[in-house]
Amino acid sequence: MIKKLLFFGILGILFSCNSGVKTPEQTIENEGTSETGIYGDEISSENPINGKDLLSLMETNDSVWVTMKSRIISNCQHSGCWMDLDLGNNEVIKVTFKDYAFFIPLDSEGKTAIVEGFAKREEIPVDILRHYAEDDGKSQEEIDAITQPEMAYTFEAIGVIIEE
Repeated sequence: MIKKLLFFGILGILFSCNSGVKTPEQTIENEGTSETGIYGDEISSENPINGKDLLSLMETNDSVWVTMKSRIISNCQHSGCWMDLDLGNNEVIKVTFKDYAFFIPLDSEGKTAIVEGFAKREEIPVDILRHYAEDDGKSQEEIDAITQPEMAYTFEAIGVIIEE
């Protein structure tokens, strides 16, 4: 059962970001520049933790449900289906959105995000790492250089608030 869920989850990632085909709702949601607002479920912006606090929590927990606030350092340039948040200490957390039910604007890099959901540390397979690199606009040479899975912090958000 777990293998089936993982298989379909990976398929969802591979085909949702890279298809290049957007529904009218996705197109409207991602048009324009400097968009701020709430994406996905409405979440509270009260008392979010920072990246340093999340890293401390992850030292003693496999996964945690948190509300966190951090700067967006990159995001999917195809459909807005993921973003990387700065945790400090040269650490990054890859944020995806539960059930791909929502997307963020393509010009979100540099803004501040508040996210609520599950954070965990897990091994990311080579095919998914290459997919993220492609979505991030990396060159084919950079994509081909990815040959090993890596351990990474990941976050599945139920909602996002994007601020300036």
